[in-house]
Amino acid sequence: GWILYLEGSTGLAILKAFSERLNHPALSDLKKPFVNYVSNQPTKATDHFFGLREAKNDLVGLAIFDRLDRDLPKQEQITFHEWTRRELENYLCMEDVLIAYATRNADDNLFSLSERETGERVMHECIHKISEAFRTLKKSDPWSPDVKASDEFMDPLFEMFFERLGLPNIMAKTNYHELVQFVPIDKIDPEIIHVLDLIHETAQKAKPRLD
Repeated sequence: GWILYLEGSTGLAILKAFSERLNHPALSDLKKPFVNYVSNQPTKATDHFFGLREAKNDLVGLAIFDRLDRDLPKQEQITFHEWTRRELENYLCMEDVLIAYATRNADDNLFSLSERETGERVMHECIHKISEAFRTLKKSDPWSPDVKASDEFMDPLFEMFFERLGLPNIMAKTNYHELVQFVPIDKIDPEIIHVLDLIHETAQKAKPRLD
């Protein structure tokens, strides 16, 4: 009875991870949602949605997009949300989160003490080096909400980090949801909670077919 539109599967994985981290009611809605990936194209979502409404006229939907810097459609049956920051990955792109990932500050004992110390040092060095490159190129600060965090900062950061450690890069964009566990609860942006609320509210409005 409801449908979720996202840019891609990475967004779903991150939202699901945040719902788990927060024990949010949207967790149950995100386990097996009816989802359609539409890149960052609102018209693709509306065309698909209203096509489906021809078959189920009480269908409701929610479409979530990276920042588009243009007006989104206003429809009663489908809610649109545009991230305030450049993209969803920006809500993970914090120095504390990256350092915690590098040192595995969780009770998993994956790294020995010396490996954690090495990971922390190398991550600090990689962050500094890429930040310097940003300044040289006169780009925004890498922590800026206007930077495309995944492509411009996190992708090259993790590539450099694992190369410096002599390890294969196991943190591709498809795995960025793993960083959610390292975001302190008090540093989760309220907008994340707002979007999870929208997901749950949309799912609650659904009228599933029983036949």
